Amino acid sequence: MKKLTPSQFFAMLICTRAFSMMTFLPESTANALELMLGTMLSTAFQIVMICGMAAFHKRFPNDDPCTLVVSRSKWAGRGVCTMYLAYFLTVSFYVIGTFTYFMDYYFSDYIPRLMIVLSVAACGIYVAMSGLGVIGKTGTVLFVLFLFVTSILVISSLEDFTFVDFHLAERNVGKGIFHSAVSELARSSYLAVIAFLLPSTKGNAAKTSVYFLLTRLALVEIVLGFITMILGDYTLLAKLPFFALAAFSRTAIIERYDAAVMGVWVMLSVYKLGVYFHCSGRCLRYVFPKLGSGSGVIITAVIPAAATLFWLLPHKWESIAYAGLSPIPLIFLGGVIPLLCLIFVKKGARSDEKA
Repeated sequence: MKKLTPSQFFAMLICTRAFSMMTFLPESTANALELMLGTMLSTAFQIVMICGMAAFHKRFPNDDPCTLVVSRSKWAGRGVCTMYLAYFLTVSFYVIGTFTYFMDYYFSDYIPRLMIVLSVAACGIYVAMSGLGVIGKTGTVLFVLFLFVTSILVISSLEDFTFVDFHLAERNVGKGIFHSAVSELARSSYLAVIAFLLPSTKGNAAKTSVYFLLTRLALVEIVLGFITMILGDYTLLAKLPFFALAAFSRTAIIERYDAAVMGVWVMLSVYKLGVYFHCSGRCLRYVFPKLGSGSGVIITAVIPAAATLFWLLPHKWESIAYAGLSPIPLIFLGGVIPLLCLIFVKKGARSDEKA
């Protein structure tokens, strides 16, 4: 299996986070300053988690938590693999549902929800089955494209921003910052991907992950700041604040810049699905070793797609979208499991080598 270069690993993580950034749904009680400070607090905590992953990778450079535990105990390993698999499937479920919900919101008269789900799932399967090398190269291209689109969006909005809408005089700021930090951590599903793909990356993957976290922090702060300064309180009313900002921006190149942003968003959604289908397919093959790589990807794509339709067809997705994911599984997969492996698993012969 080809390994990702540090730049490809970095670009892949940025692209998976960029999709969540573009589909950010602010809560009715959200405050921009609290969101930005909460993101900083969440980043600090995530760096601590990355340090734990780095220690794990230093001791077991050729293993991820799944392969390591499987090599020591078949049944314990299958349990760990199942936990990672369940999380990757849940994230895929949210990506398919979010993409379909907003595509239906904008184009409900033209495309039925079933066809949207089938199309995006099929594209995600194609990306996942292309292999890790192709995923890395594609992520690099998409990262450059996303950076280009966001830069034009920010530059074209410079003349309209104001600091008035930050609402600096707020009560219970500490509680709001903590709540924002927890919400940001819950959106950071890439932490499980980092723990899972560390041995599939060349060079110092942990160092690359820290660079990614700092870059992601800068991007999120810039985007949140500009959305607030341009849209003001309308941010809380817009279905998609990022796209609303694109609609308000003035560019001399493209009259409807929100259409260009949506094109990039579609590519990012397919790419993120491909990454998580790839990870979940590998997890499924750890649980069922005789399963082929293609079959594993297809099975792990069908499950979240079918589950998404259960909520989308009766028009109940909005309750799921605003509920969001819990950060607890992510802390467990990205922090607790690598730490337990460091404490209880020693270097030595694998179980299959002892036989």
